[in-house]
Amino acid sequence: MDFVQYKCPCCGAALQFSPETQKLSCRSCGNHYDLETIQQYEREEQAEGEQDLTWEYRQGTEGAKKTEDGRYICPSCGAEIEADEQTVSTVCPYCDNVVVIGASAAGDLEPDVMIPFRVQGNQARQMLEKFCKGKHLLPKNFRDRSYLKNLKGCYVPYWLFDCKASADMSFHATRVRAWSDSDYDYVETSYYLVQRAGTMEFYHVPVDGSREMDDDTTESIEPFNYSDLTEFRPEYLAGYETDRYDVDAKTAEVRAKERLYNSAEQVLRSTVQGYQSVSVKRRHLASQRGQVQYALLPVWLFETVYRDKKYQFAINGQTGKMVGELPVDQGAFWKYLCGFTFLGTVLCSILGILLFGGVL
Repeated sequence: MDFVQYKCPCCGAALQFSPETQKLSCRSCGNHYDLETIQQYEREEQAEGEQDLTWEYRQGTEGAKKTEDGRYICPSCGAEIEADEQTVSTVCPYCDNVVVIGASAAGDLEPDVMIPFRVQGNQARQMLEKFCKGKHLLPKNFRDRSYLKNLKGCYVPYWLFDCKASADMSFHATRVRAWSDSDYDYVETSYYLVQRAGTMEFYHVPVDGSREMDDDTTESIEPFNYSDLTEFRPEYLAGYETDRYDVDAKTAEVRAKERLYNSAEQVLRSTVQGYQSVSVKRRHLASQRGQVQYALLPVWLFETVYRDKKYQFAINGQTGKMVGELPVDQGAFWKYLCGFTFLGTVLCSILGILLFGGVL
């Protein structure tokens, strides 16, 4: 017969059967468990902690077809237009007509929904200019406003995940009590296994569908106000760059799942109070009525490359929230550092002369 060892759900120490209590006892933390509780715990341990979430996808309407030879034709003037497989909208170089390349032309669906721009171009430029003002360590071209030409309005492809979920999680928790007498100091640590469960509804959990956009950037300019969601209309794309997604919905599910689990954990964790320490032991989330929509969301994007490093600065095109990183001119950095060092040395010398100059 194989040797079986049961571990304490609270502290992880080995359990022993107590003839006195007819239960499994932990000598480390002093907890006692009946056999049914331990068997249930073992079944949960053997089960997979995180289940896959399932989703249904909305079908978008078909867009315009491209020609048999694979070219795109401007519907206004008939000129040929250059566009790659990622392009959703572009401007005809001959008649300035905004041409929307139908999603079916690239073999994909059109967006289900979108949020039109609220922040205008001049407002975005003023916001970026104000952000750069007074930052003397920026490269030289940032001080003559030439950088503003790199600011562009883009509709970024997103996947929006909705679902009703059942969450079941367990946490390790401890309480510590300390006291002293005339001879010794005592510390008593009590271990607990805390379980929480509940149902939650998630609406429009966003995951950007562009590899070019950094996930940290897109998540930092959240939230969007989804009350402005409207059906996709090509007219809203006029004057803005738009690319189709290059991260498909199945791939985006990984990030959506992570965000859902983190949100559920945060909610349930907030109900575990009165302990000195709390850590997650097990997470379980099962979805119901999961749905996914393909959306275009507005972003003012500033990108530049400085010393072979790419910098990305983004403004939420609906709310105006800004986030990003701008380059630092290393020459200016060392110039200011040396200047402050020299100034500090001179001030210290003058102070030393004033304080100690007359003392032998």
